[in-house]
Amino acid sequence: MVGPWPHRPFTFRALSKTYGQMWLRCDICRRYAPLKLGGLQDVDYRTKTFSCSRCGSEAYFCLVEPVTEYGMADYRVDEVEKPEHHPDAVKRLTEPPRRPISSWGGELPGCKFDGRR
Repeated sequence: MVGPWPHRPFTFRALSKTYGQMWLRCDICRRYAPLKLGGLQDVDYRTKTFSCSRCGSEAYFCLVEPVTEYGMADYRVDEVEKPEHHPDAVKRLTEPPRRPISSWGGELPGCKFDGRR
C-alpha cells in the first residue's frame, strides 16, 4: 500500500526524489554541471534562477544529462568545486531593469491603426 507523499510540493527535494540527478546547462559556453542541492532542498524551484559561473549568462535547469540529448553531444561537463557568481550575472540580477520603451502618445513608432476601415 502506498502512503502519502512525504515531501512538500514544488521543492527541489520533491524533484530530486522524483527524477534523481538534475543538471544545469549554459547554452552560450556549451557547458553543463550536476546540480548540487546543498541548502536548496526545501526551496520552491519556481522561484530560483541560475546563471553560468564561467560566462554569466542564464543557466537552464535540466532533468536529463545534456550530452545524452540529440544535438547536444558537444556540451562539456564543467564540475567546479565551489562555483562563484560571475560579475555579469550579479549585475543582471541586482540592478533595476532597463526602462521600457516609452509609449507616450499611446502608439508605438511605425504602428498606425485606422479604426474607420
